[in-house]
Amino acid sequence: MAEENKKPTLTIGIPTFNRGFYLEQCLEWIYGEINDDPNIEILVCDNCSTDNTEEIVKKYKAKYSNLVYFKQAKNEGFARNLKTVLELAQGEYINPHGDDDFFNRGIITEIIKLINQNEDVSVIYAPWTGCNLTAIQGVGFNDYLNQLNGITFITSMIINNKHYKELEDKDRYINTEVNQVYIQMELLKKNPKFYIFTGNILKLGSGHAPRIGYDLLEVIGDYFDILYDYEKHGLEKQTIKNEKNKMVNSVIIPSIHAIIRKEIGVGIQGIDEFFTKYYSEEDYFEQKLNEIKGLLKSIN
Repeated sequence: MAEENKKPTLTIGIPTFNRGFYLEQCLEWIYGEINDDPNIEILVCDNCSTDNTEEIVKKYKAKYSNLVYFKQAKNEGFARNLKTVLELAQGEYINPHGDDDFFNRGIITEIIKLINQNEDVSVIYAPWTGCNLTAIQGVGFNDYLNQLNGITFITSMIINNKHYKELEDKDRYINTEVNQVYIQMELLKKNPKFYIFTGNILKLGSGHAPRIGYDLLEVIGDYFDILYDYEKHGLEKQTIKNEKNKMVNSVIIPSIHAIIRKEIGVGIQGIDEFFTKYYSEEDYFEQKLNEIKGLLKSIN
């Protein structure tokens, strides 16, 4: 009886909306590694899709007892559907997982091992770096952010479910696309111990769904606003400056190049005002603004 009531170690929770084509590939890849392992819960939160998402999930539910499906009565938006994933998850740790993302073979097993060896950490973050698999322990906001290149990617998040459920306010940034950043910061405020699990985490071709339909600058601005909110809790100004530098060089400028090549369709309207608001005090402000203006001429 005790074994029957034992909670899974990990929930892989997939928020999805009208992307049955990608979701089916994602589920096929996951189940190719885990099969019907009761130690892993697969949770699909469907944001009221009108495509064949429900039929796809039912096909897998008929084969696997560790698959849970929840369909919203209406489209709740990304952040609230992600919150549903976190609220319904039964695993000791939760990995919110993009429906077009694929861990390399063996990574889920390695994550389970890391959890079993370090059950007291609040957050594990698993970015792709292309090096050998390495687990790095750290403490606190500053250490966490300074070792990473942004913390917005949901598939890299693995969070302590018990600690999450104990958070008093889970929704402070629920009306943004980056409430997951706030959740990580709140968890680190509650328990500053974390692990970064880095290496060849993601399979080639991961994240291949089109990037369209959202305002990139709004997302990044919300990200910065969350970080500023944690200065009063010990997040250092230099850490935020470092994060802003990473964002302009690894996200903003590369995204503009991708827009020029017609590879993505994200919004960057009002970039002059955005850059002045968030970057005017940086030493490289004029240089980067001129670089951005030069690139924008290729779009206009």
